[in-house]
Amino acid sequence: MRPHSRNLRLHRLKDRADTFFVTKCVQPRGEALTGESRKVVCEAFRYAIANKRIKLAAFVVMPDHWHGLFALAEGWTLPRFMHAFMSFVAGKTCTGLAARGCAWQDGYYETLIRTAKQFEYVGDYIEWNPVRKGLAKTPEQWDATSRREQDIITHPWPWDFES
Repeated sequence: MRPHSRNLRLHRLKDRADTFFVTKCVQPRGEALTGESRKVVCEAFRYAIANKRIKLAAFVVMPDHWHGLFALAEGWTLPRFMHAFMSFVAGKTCTGLAARGCAWQDGYYETLIRTAKQFEYVGDYIEWNPVRKGLAKTPEQWDATSRREQDIITHPWPWDFES
């Protein structure tokens, strides 16, 4: 195992069915995720919702990474969910990524969401990412975002946070 991968897993929250902010990147970073690849990640989120694996608050798929703000359903742990999710995504995108000299990183970054303020901040951060990076003038203009997939977003959020 490469040192970078080990460090990503060092403090992983293993058995919590909570709300998480997750980021998954391609390595090396670059414009590797095409419109088709971004669509695959959107399909994976849609599948996870339909099969009651997560509740989704926000997501965006950028040219070199994706962000998700979601809560795990009962019986799902973050490692188990990410394995299932990325097995589907990688299976459909790895050939295209390899053609661009990239691959999905071994691990992922996660943050446990503890407060309503943090939840709101992360949701805005995710949805405005394409605008901050100069890829769109508004969040709705980007092709792979929760702003365009409102039918799979959970409103209102079903869980309270610590004060």
